[in-house]
Parts: sequence; C-alpha cells; structure tokens
Amino acid sequence: MNYSVAEIAVCLNLDQALDYRIPERLRPHVRIGQRVRVPVREQRDVEGFIVALKEHSSVGLLRELSAIVSPEPTITERDLKLARWISEYYLTPLGLVLAMMVPALTTSAPRTIQYAHSTLSLSELIQQIERLSLRAPQQAALLKTLLSLENPTVTELLERVRCGPGPLKALTEAKIIQITKKPKAREEYREPLKTVTLSSGQSAALNALSQALSSEKDSVFLLHGVNGSGKTEVYLRACRHCVQTGSQAIVLVPEISLTPQVIARFRNYFGDEIAVYHSGLTDSERARQWRRIASGEAKIAIGVRAAIFAPCDRLRLIIIDEEHESTYKQDDPSPRYHLRDVALQRAKLSNAVTVLGSATPSIESYFRAQEGDYRYLELPERVVPSAPPTIKILDLGRQKNLLSPLLREKIAARLEAEEQVILLLNRLGYASAVCGACRETLRCPQCRIALTFSFRDQILCCRYCGYTQRHLRCLRCRSRELIYIGGGTERLELELRRAFPQTVLRRMDSESVRQGEHGAILELFRQGEIQILLGTQMIGLGLDFQDVTLVGIVNADTLLDFPDFRAGERTFQLISQAAGRAGRGQRSGEVLIQTRHPEHPAIQLAARQDYRAFYELEIEARRELRYPPFGQLIAVTLEHSNETQAQEQAHLLARQLKNISENIEVLGPTSAVPYRLRGRYRWELLLKSTSDETKAVLRAVIKELKLSDWVSVNVDPQL
Repeated sequence: MNYSVAEIAVCLNLDQALDYRIPERLRPHVRIGQRVRVPVREQRDVEGFIVALKEHSSVGLLRELSAIVSPEPTITERDLKLARWISEYYLTPLGLVLAMMVPALTTSAPRTIQYAHSTLSLSELIQQIERLSLRAPQQAALLKTLLSLENPTVTELLERVRCGPGPLKALTEAKIIQITKKPKAREEYREPLKTVTLSSGQSAALNALSQALSSEKDSVFLLHGVNGSGKTEVYLRACRHCVQTGSQAIVLVPEISLTPQVIARFRNYFGDEIAVYHSGLTDSERARQWRRIASGEAKIAIGVRAAIFAPCDRLRLIIIDEEHESTYKQDDPSPRYHLRDVALQRAKLSNAVTVLGSATPSIESYFRAQEGDYRYLELPERVVPSAPPTIKILDLGRQKNLLSPLLREKIAARLEAEEQVILLLNRLGYASAVCGACRETLRCPQCRIALTFSFRDQILCCRYCGYTQRHLRCLRCRSRELIYIGGGTERLELELRRAFPQTVLRRMDSESVRQGEHGAILELFRQGEIQILLGTQMIGLGLDFQDVTLVGIVNADTLLDFPDFRAGERTFQLISQAAGRAGRGQRSGEVLIQTRHPEHPAIQLAARQDYRAFYELEIEARRELRYPPFGQLIAVTLEHSNETQAQEQAHLLARQLKNISENIEVLGPTSAVPYRLRGRYRWELLLKSTSDETKAVLRAVIKELKLSDWVSVNVDPQL
C-alpha cells in the first residue's frame, strides 16, 4: 500500500511520536523501522524512526519527511515491541529508546597505524646519514634510528629521536622514507585450552539448561554458584548447545575489565563465531561487529550493557554474569534502564532462556527464585578441591595509613614466596582536602561536592562535572595550608611504592587505565609480570588467577557508609566477590578485611561466606520497610538554574502527588546529591509504592504541571 503519512519517534525528549507527510518521491521506499530525518522546531532536522505508516492523520497541517537515512529498516517488529516496553516502563520517550538501542552504523575506515620504511639501499642510507649529520641532525638521527629498529611505527620513531613531525616530513618529501598505513589489529588473549570434567553440580545445571533450550518456551534460571564453582564452564556449554542447533546467544558481563578473560575462554571454544560489542571499540569496529551479528556470521554476542540490543534474529539464550552488579543499571543519560529487566523482557519476546549467574545474587533475584518465579540452580562447591581462603577482619580503629601493619606484613610474605596480591579500594583519587586554617572542606563551586586531590596532576577536581582547581589553596580564606583526609587508589599506589620499591605493581581503575588497556594489564598479571594489582571494584569480579594467594580489602566501609538501603547488600557482595579471587589454584588463599565497623552484620557474614544468613536478615528488613522486592521505588529529580524555582516546583510536585494518590508514599523533597550540578540546582523526591498505577499518575502530574523539561525520572534506582 502506498502510505502518505509516517508516524515518527524523533530522538528528542518528546512524549509522543509525530506525524509527517511522506513526499511522493519517497513513498515507494518508506518502511517501518527505517531511520529518517525530519524537521522539528524552527526547521531544524533531527533523526527519528518510522514506527507506523498510515493513510491519514488526525493532525491538519503536516510537515514533510526530509530524508531516509537507512534504506533498510534498522529495527524489527520485535525490537519495536521491546522499545515500547522500555519506553512505558522507564517513562522515556520512544525516540530516545530507539536511538539508544540502534547505533548509527558508521562507514568510516578502521583505525590504522603508520609505519616508516627506508626506500634506499643500506649503502645509500649511510651516505644520506653522513650528508645530513651537520645541516639536519634530527633527520640524520631519524635515519640512524630507522636502521636500528625493525618495522617501526611513526610514533615509535619520533619518540626515540624526541623530535616533532617536521624532520620526518622532510625525509618523506625527499623520498628517503616512505610511510605506509595498516589497519590496527586488536590484541586477542587466549587462555590455554583445558580438558574439563564437569562436577555433579555443573552437570545437573547444564542438563536443566539443555532441556529448557530444547523447548519452545522462555524460562529464567538463577545459577547460584560459589566463587570458583565453574559457572563459566556451564555458560560455555549452554552456548555450544545454541550454536549446534543453529541459534544465537548473548553473554553479558558488568565491567569492560572482565571482557578480555571472558572473550579468551569463549574464543577457544567458538573461534570467530563470537562477536564482541562494548564501548571500548571504535565506531567502525562496533559497526562491523553489529553487522556480523545481524548477518548470522557471529553466533554469540559478548559485551557489557549495550550488547543486550545485539541484532540476534535467532536468539535462544541470554546469560547475565554477576547479575547482582549495580553497573547493569544505566543512570545517565536516559533511558535509565536496568539490563536485567530488559533482558528478561527481550527473552520473553523471543521465547529465549535467561540465565542469571552470581556467587552473591541480588536480594530481588534470590527472592524470586525462592518464590518459584525463577528456576534455582546451585553450585555449592569449588571445581578445584582446595580449602576456601582464610578470612580475617582487621579493626582499623584510628589507623591513618591505608595499609595496616598486619596487611603490610602479609603482602611482604606473599611477595617473598613469589605469589601475587590483589588489593581493592573502592575510592578513586588521592584524598579529599580540608583547609588547615579555616577547617573548610574544599568543594566544587558548581556542584558543592568535595573536591578530590590528584597527586600526579597536582590539581583538585570534581568527580561530577569535571571542574578543576589548579591552585592548591582554600577559595574561602586563600590559605595554602591543606590537610588531605581519607584515601583513594592513587594514594594507595604511592603508599605501596614506598613500602615495596622493588615490586612491580599496577593500578587498575577508571582514571589510570586507558581505553583498550584492560586486557593487556590482566594478561601481564596472569603471566606473573605484575606482582600486585590494585584498584576499585572492577578487579573484584570474576577474575581467575591461579597465583593470587592474598586479597586485601583496604577499606570495607566505602559502600557501607553510603546513605542507601542497599549499602549492606553491596558491602556483603563486594567482600564476598573480592574474597573469591584468593586461593583459586593449588596454594591456600588468605583475605584481610580492613574496616572501622568490624561488628557490622554485612561484614561478619561476608567473612563467613554465609549468603543465606545475610539474605534472611536483609529480606526481613526490606519486608518491614516495603523496599524492593516488596515495593517499587521511583526517584524523581527536578533541576533548574534558578534555586528558588527549583525548590518551589519540587514541593509543588510532591504536594500534587500526595493529594492524588494514597497508594504512593512520597519521601522528600530533599536537596539532591550533588545539590548543584553544572550550574543547576537539584531537588529529589523518592516515591515508594506497591501500586501499578504509580507511573501513570506520575506521568499525568508532570504533564499537568508542565515540568517535563525540568524533571528526570529514574524507575528502580540503584541509589
């Protein structure tokens, strides 16, 4: 049918799709799912997606569709159903959801590396060096260096000579040196292939999954396996079942740092049948992997959060490793979705099987398994029959150094025995700064959040907005007498270097590791080239190194002191997961937990590795307070450049919600953290409810008060 009207979900913060007239020249070519360009607001063209085609519109005067960006549809009918669900559940405009789900597939050339070659014979090259030595010494130095290096890159050549590109350009123009470009090859890490005999628990879990995969129905499994119980081997064999039956699988991990080890194991099993999809790829690499998945060339998509939208037409299995991790929740920008819930919905639409794996499942997932909503699979024992690590709690008391005397002593002993150490501290930077003269904490002038001191750069910086202060002085009294309190990974690194100057150590956190470096660092650690690996929680998950015998949790209170009802759960998970890195080989492991709250139940039970006891304690507290899974939370943040208006509108919104529904408990408004972000003042409401009508009520009130441009909504916030 030759439709004349297209309904477009534009990629803007608009509550509804818009109708556009299709020009005659484009009518034979339009299809649902295409990416297009349309005029919005003062003739400005924006991208959007065709979500419906029709003969007529209820709108009188229609603007005209400008262009078709993608000749072929980039979303399927099933994709559109999933996008509509995300839009409804997370109160996000459909166009923003679709823009997030479907990447703009670039056609740019892959990243290349430039190599330098001599065009001359050896004798001619020596003559040129002698000729240039006096009048162009840098050019001569480049030629000398070229002789000493085998196939050097341009960057390497310039760094060796310590000169700019000018001398090299002169040599290329004289046709003495030739520059060639080759595509940059991404390093691949492979683990030695092992013959694995499944344990009884692994066999039982795999049999249950195989039966489910052979059916035509969707189902959800919670795979609860202690650290070292072999969950990954179960994942591999479940994926092999998919590949052998001609279907596809998606495997998700919470941190980009985990992808190298996971990819290495999957590549040994499946070779080029896997596709990697995460933010560490270039645009062209991401586009290539997307097309490999869409064409069916790749049978298994592996990646972090965005990989859940991989275009698997024959999807049969979704695996979410470390399903409890908070990084699976997207907080900014919108849509603020939780990958686990989106995965469950996608599996339902595709009749696929979902596996949620963890040694410390989220309270919500374990509750649903106990209620029978999920099928429960358990791996209670390590596959390597070694004793679990010994775990000791150290009371920091008034200890000022990050390393207690006992932890320092234990590190020295493990290094002496040529064993490896992992140290975890879930705080970035060096420390916070307080003025020694007026006792004022140095804060960001825009966000009012305490600034973090960077020792390497000798600056104070804001973790929220990027503000930097290069003058190390108090802005209130101008004093240079600063006191640094607390401590992050940078300070820990410096303390370790002073204590163990001959030891090779590496810090691994979001500030010290560049894009694409994770795999190289972990491979060096696996090979024993690095003795101490320190970092944030990214190194406390899923890593399997046989020679790690000591894990130190430098400060277990970084999450415990956070104002969040999940603080105890996250502390328990952090300690339990980090403890699981110790003693995975033949040698016994040891874990030291430093804390100023040694009697806290989360720390005591984590030290005993008693998940069930912690769950029983936590679920009763949640039941009493109607926190998830017994109720739903929605965080509403209202921000404005005018402080008075922000506060007044937040109170108005709270009053309106309280008046409309008795089923919604409104907490607040309170000033948000940070209160001022990028120059805008922020107030927050927290809605607690057991009613399905909450989101509809909230949407209606925001629309009635015309607050859509001021308000951001976070359904199921991780706080």
